[in-house]
Amino acid sequence: MTRPLLIALIGGWIVGSLVLGAVATRNFRMIDRLLSAPSPELSSAIAPVGQDQARVILRHVASELNRHFFKSWGFIQLALGVVLVVGALVLKPVDRAGAIGAMTIFTLVMALVILNWLLVPLGRGLDFVPRIPPPPTMARFSRLHLVYTFLDALKVVLCLWLLIRWSRRANHITLKR
Repeated sequence: MTRPLLIALIGGWIVGSLVLGAVATRNFRMIDRLLSAPSPELSSAIAPVGQDQARVILRHVASELNRHFFKSWGFIQLALGVVLVVGALVLKPVDRAGAIGAMTIFTLVMALVILNWLLVPLGRGLDFVPRIPPPPTMARFSRLHLVYTFLDALKVVLCLWLLIRWSRRANHITLKR
């Protein structure tokens, strides 16, 4: 029974990762979409501050939402990682490569949580700063964000590998009986 639960857990983890990535990028795109053709109600609401300042405020709100989502998701992933590693270690028959893969995924998650912890203050420091010329901290933020994105993509690929590996093994074990 452990293997099907781990397969479901990994599948949910992959979906959660992809959904969060889509939501995070969509939050920012939505601001430009709304401001490019604002409804009469939105136009009235932003008139006192102007469209440029409204964009800054709305981007700040989207950033804060994304920070909250990624922080929460990081803690959820830590819990998922612990369950994944423990589950991998108790699988019968023992799958050493799968257990090493699970431990690698957990290590990546710890790195993602640490990177998020580094990114949040940098991002907050950039929320209300003009982008032209680029602020000095923008380059560091961009590099850390790129590393985060790469590690998260690597985590998803490893999760897919483990999902396929354990699904094939589950079919192989079932066929042997």
